Amino acid sequence: MMRRWTGLVPAVLVVAGGAASAEDPKLAPGRDPGGVAVAVVADGFDYPRPDVAAILARDGEGEVIAWDAVDSDHRPFARDGTGTDAALACAANGGVRVVPVRAAMGDAASLAKAVGFAASTPARIVVVALADQGHLEVMTAAAKRFEAVLFVVSVANPTTDETKDGEALANLVLLGSNGRPHAAAEAVATALGCERGALAGSSGAELKRSFLARLGGPGSAACKPGSGAKAE
Repeated sequence: MMRRWTGLVPAVLVVAGGAASAEDPKLAPGRDPGGVAVAVVADGFDYPRPDVAAILARDGEGEVIAWDAVDSDHRPFARDGTGTDAALACAANGGVRVVPVRAAMGDAASLAKAVGFAASTPARIVVVALADQGHLEVMTAAAKRFEAVLFVVSVANPTTDETKDGEALANLVLLGSNGRPHAAAEAVATALGCERGALAGSSGAELKRSFLARLGGPGSAACKPGSGAKAE
């Protein structure tokens, strides 16, 4: 199920079935929940929680599609990780299955590895919450490398979705967090949930246009959450 990584990620890290940390819990195989696959890159996930386990994307054998770029294994666990709430926020309105990816968010190399994995999965939408603008260059590099993927990134006070050289990034959405740490995840829930289904388009640029158009529509709070959308 896992594919080889290119671009941002060293080839030596291509094997997703590495030895898991002994302390990290194993999640039993289960049924894929259906919906649009969305990768969430964060500092860890409490995936044994039933509400989290129920929204995680699974492969053909029922195993969770996941990666830990910190421990180089397939168990991105952190009981107090911010990824738990981010994943739940993404799927709050239905129609989303989450690919959890753990990174050391303050380390550019770890973030790059995590984003590289995320782009190799069935997910064509990658959600990242940055604490500050220090690692925006990692995300702009990812957007250039993976043109078929839409990157939705929240950060405090973003000024533009262009590179420092003024080059527009057609597949990167920057959202101001404004005290809401899961702004990017909430935006994805609005765009995909409530029976809206998958975004239109085959490229990251087309996905971005569809995404922004949906954000301008009715608020998600007033709609009935959908039970699932056709997977991408």
